[in-house]
Amino acid sequence: MGQAAAFQAAGHAAAAQDPEGPWRTQVLDALNAAGAKDYPKAEQAFLRAVQESAHFGSDDPRLGTTLNSLGLVYRAEKKYSEAEGAYRRALSIMEDAYGSSIDTANLNFNIANVMFDQGHQAEALPNLQRTAAIYERLLGDDSMKTADVRCMEGDAYRLTKRYPESETALRKCADAREVNGGLITNGPLADALHSLALTLIQEGKFSAAEPRLKIAEQIRERTLGITSPILAQTMEDHISVLRELGRYKDAERLTTMAAAIRRQSRSK
Repeated sequence: MGQAAAFQAAGHAAAAQDPEGPWRTQVLDALNAAGAKDYPKAEQAFLRAVQESAHFGSDDPRLGTTLNSLGLVYRAEKKYSEAEGAYRRALSIMEDAYGSSIDTANLNFNIANVMFDQGHQAEALPNLQRTAAIYERLLGDDSMKTADVRCMEGDAYRLTKRYPESETALRKCADAREVNGGLITNGPLADALHSLALTLIQEGKFSAAEPRLKIAEQIRERTLGITSPILAQTMEDHISVLRELGRYKDAERLTTMAAAIRRQSRSK
């Protein structure tokens, strides 16, 4: 037997002993490419891994996890429709395999995220609700993962004008983020408080919105810097509330600061 034939025979023997080998090789190649942000290469490797994992059966969790990873790569490439399709195929497999689990909650959250990317916030709500229910049951109300889904759920409710439900979800998110991250330099808490304030404004609850915007400003000044356009936006929302409350001097002071930030941003 020649050397080439010997190597080929050895390869077939190894594959027979390790049926996961070809799939695992493609997954590792894909993960390495994704880690290097070479998403086209990662996409092709994950597609080959999907083909290899299909040999395990159409309901095998290895196919589900591979499809989920492919969806993450599609999302990084901004191929949102393809990402949603991969996630939904994966969810069907993982629900059959594991039922109401962290894996299925994560997939529901992935679907919700990519639907937000496409501007389909209302359609994302069922996936967010399923995710929140599983996270609360398995991780608890104060989990950061639970907080993340509650914030997105609150934003979806606000964008669809379901303000009482938005307020409830965003209060839960803000409370959990404060418990986990404190107050002073907690950027995610600032995001939650700002979103909550926007909902309170829509409900006409200006006195409740004002202190939350003030805290969000303070956090964003510390974490993003005094020249941040996001800080300027927070100030502008705060200005509108201060005017509704008749606090015109405070509104004027913030107006000057926000305008200076905007001018500096335009000059860069």
